[in-house]
Amino acid sequence: MRTLGLKAKLGYGVGDFGLNLYWQSILLFILFFQMDVLGLSAVDAGLCFLIASVWDAGMDPLMGIISDRTRTRLGRYRPFILFGTVPLALSFWLCFTPPGFLDPGSVGMMVFATLSHMLLRTCYAVVGIPYSSLTAAMTRDSDERASLTGWRMLLAFAGATSVSALLPLLARWFGDYSPAAACIGALAVLAHLACGLSVRELPPPVRSEAPGRMDLGADLGGFLRMVGRNGPLLRLMLATVALHLSLGILMRNMPFMLKYDLGGDADLTASALTWFSAAGVAAVPVWVWTARRWSKAAAWQAGSVMTIAGSLFLALVPPGALWSTLACLTLISFGHAAHAVAMWSMLPDAVDYAHWRHRRRDEAKIYGLSSLILKLSLGGSAFVGGIVLDGVGYRPGGAQAAETLEGFRLLAGLAPALGLGLSMLAIAGYRLDAARHGRIQAFLGRRAVRES
Repeated sequence: MRTLGLKAKLGYGVGDFGLNLYWQSILLFILFFQMDVLGLSAVDAGLCFLIASVWDAGMDPLMGIISDRTRTRLGRYRPFILFGTVPLALSFWLCFTPPGFLDPGSVGMMVFATLSHMLLRTCYAVVGIPYSSLTAAMTRDSDERASLTGWRMLLAFAGATSVSALLPLLARWFGDYSPAAACIGALAVLAHLACGLSVRELPPPVRSEAPGRMDLGADLGGFLRMVGRNGPLLRLMLATVALHLSLGILMRNMPFMLKYDLGGDADLTASALTWFSAAGVAAVPVWVWTARRWSKAAAWQAGSVMTIAGSLFLALVPPGALWSTLACLTLISFGHAAHAVAMWSMLPDAVDYAHWRHRRRDEAKIYGLSSLILKLSLGGSAFVGGIVLDGVGYRPGGAQAAETLEGFRLLAGLAPALGLGLSMLAIAGYRLDAARHGRIQAFLGRRAVRES
């Protein structure tokens, strides 16, 4: 067990501030930029997003394998954060800097959009998977992990809030997205350097429990067998697929709804997206308290009920109803924060469960696999969302028909409600609560003493 001080928690959390400057931009702005600025159709932009997500999904487990087998004096994970941050910032800038010789909507522009997005996802995996793995490497205590995840989520939502406001406003101020993206990248570099220089890792596992000491084939085979018998991890992955495959459709629709349904300009978009992210920041302490007072599964279920209610109300609100729409989206943002708190604090407990049952400690590989599932789900939601947007008559950059606006709402409201209901069914059987995790840790401690 290891109790973490405020400095360590803040240092860790500021890393996710930097990552969410990129991730929120991927969720909210890249599709919008590719359609409204690069001139791609909804289907073409959705296909670009899906290709990049599939590529990213393959990169995440690879980074998990590499970082789990890394041994340096800085640790297994910190070097990737420190030395990967500048390439990540440059790749983000490139996504918003199309070559001037490409025509909007052309095949060449589609190729540029796809390849630049794939490069961004590659660099993101190099930093993001080792960063996420630090939750399990910094402390073994379940309550400390919930607290650490709470600080992480607070600063993650702060990063999402910042970029939601800054990117559209900077783009309008500069008259171009390219310098705006450069400013966001510079801010993220500072955040990642602060994180990498302030966090510390526990010593890696020893003997047969250390994947880095095994033959690669034996390591991967043992890992896959462990995943198939890790009930808590499987339930969490099923819930993640249902959640993000459906809620991702709402995330992709949000900028379109703000611009075309509510008639918003850059100021309204920036203000609204900032408000929604701020609602997530305010929600994090509530969900951390819920997770520690009852359980992480209880926090997931309660947040799902709140998010479902907001989604169903959103589907019923008529187009153009500004304040009713914003209220529904705020309720969704508040409820969805529970999923982030629960998921990222459940994953390290699943690492300990595998350590107890199967004598393996695959921190980065478990995070890589979970990230693969998450990103495939989000990529699928972008592709499906693009097809549906095209089906309801969306036309990039122009006025939208009333039927299209109604389709925006139905798509953004009903899909999340269905997916969240399925995620609740998956989490209903999750039994790895704090009491059971404490018994597992006590057993692992006794086993370590016997084998030392």
